[in-house]
Amino acid sequence: MRAVRLASAVATTALLLGAVTACGGSKGGNDAKSGDAKGGDPIAAALTGDPKAALTASALVMQKAGNGKVSMVSPDDSKGGGTGDADWKEPGKASVDLVGDMGGRKLKIRVIGPDAYLGGDDAAAALGGKHWVKLPAGNEAGDGFRAAGQMLNPVVLLTVAAQSGKLSKVGEETLDGAQTTHLKAVEDTATLVAGMSALPEEQRKVVQKTLEQDGKTLTFDFWLNGKQELVQYQEYGDSNGPKQAVTVKYSGLGKAAAITAPAATDLGSEADLLKLLAG
Repeated sequence: MRAVRLASAVATTALLLGAVTACGGSKGGNDAKSGDAKGGDPIAAALTGDPKAALTASALVMQKAGNGKVSMVSPDDSKGGGTGDADWKEPGKASVDLVGDMGGRKLKIRVIGPDAYLGGDDAAAALGGKHWVKLPAGNEAGDGFRAAGQMLNPVVLLTVAAQSGKLSKVGEETLDGAQTTHLKAVEDTATLVAGMSALPEEQRKVVQKTLEQDGKTLTFDFWLNGKQELVQYQEYGDSNGPKQAVTVKYSGLGKAAAITAPAATDLGSEADLLKLLAG
């Protein structure tokens, strides 16, 4: 059941991000104006070393890029992982296309706004020759995959951290051969969930219960390069600690492949989903 485990790992971070896009974008804009007023340029302001200005500037840079290559790495195989493309140009239609090793097969997760699919070439045997199955609303794996579209949206993540996190600068570090600035944001889980006004009340309760399994407090570490691009982030809760952090890396900004929905003629039935997940 690797797909379900991956969905659970994704949802832990993603659900806290998914519903704050609208308010986050608005406040992020105000922060950017504040940076302009102080330094004439939000990136110039960020280079003064202020973590809030740096995260706000990075959100603007990542918003301009609009998409990129992503890699999600978990501390152990049981929590899954994947690599592929993400598109965050439209907050309400965040899309991801990831491939990961699930039960010895290379399966793909594709999310386009509210629609989530699981499949790929290795799924054909379980899907009667089809390559995809659409995951219905309320499906545990599907809900987690839909949340992945928001987890991998760096604009939302950076904006929320700039607004509500207790911020600090860890220092200058070399990451994958490049010089980066390492920043940290510590956020109260309940406060974050309370700010998710777009989520129905019942869903907020579910989100808070899920997040608090990781802890009452969440820690995000960000690595920004000299262009204020987010090249990596890690997240963990105070209950599980940094050894259980999930790592997301970004590269190839603005160069991701287009993400489109599978053809209707290539979709298997919901009954086939059980065969696929149990494989």
